[in-house]
Amino acid sequence: MKSKQVLSVEQMKHLRELGLDTSDASMHWQFLPTADSIINGTDETEKEPTLFVSQPNMKHEYPTYTLQDIIDKLPPFIGNNTLTLQRHGDKWMCLYIEPYTRHNLHMEIKEECIDAAYEMLCWCTENGYIKKEEE
Repeated sequence: MKSKQVLSVEQMKHLRELGLDTSDASMHWQFLPTADSIINGTDETEKEPTLFVSQPNMKHEYPTYTLQDIIDKLPPFIGNNTLTLQRHGDKWMCLYIEPYTRHNLHMEIKEECIDAAYEMLCWCTENGYIKKEEE
């Protein structure tokens, strides 16, 4: 089974709603015109977006994060707690853990690694560990 490579349009919209600046996304979704719309000059687009690598200094309507983009956004430490990604069986854990006591500050568990990291990014943003766009 191929793992999920980028966040969905809906997940990225949610990050923007939280106030996160997503202009640094390395990929973007784009709804391409259908062949029929090109021939007939209409505005019809494909139902599913296509994934593209973002170009520097270009604004995209649907930017999207890769797992690496999310890891780059997450703080490596919160106090004495270290960002950790672990696989346990068929699940992925993203957590902030204190290495000596093994106490964890917060943990997200999902089937996809990128989704666990996404949930952690949301939690960090909601709890003030990542600056929002207006700050």
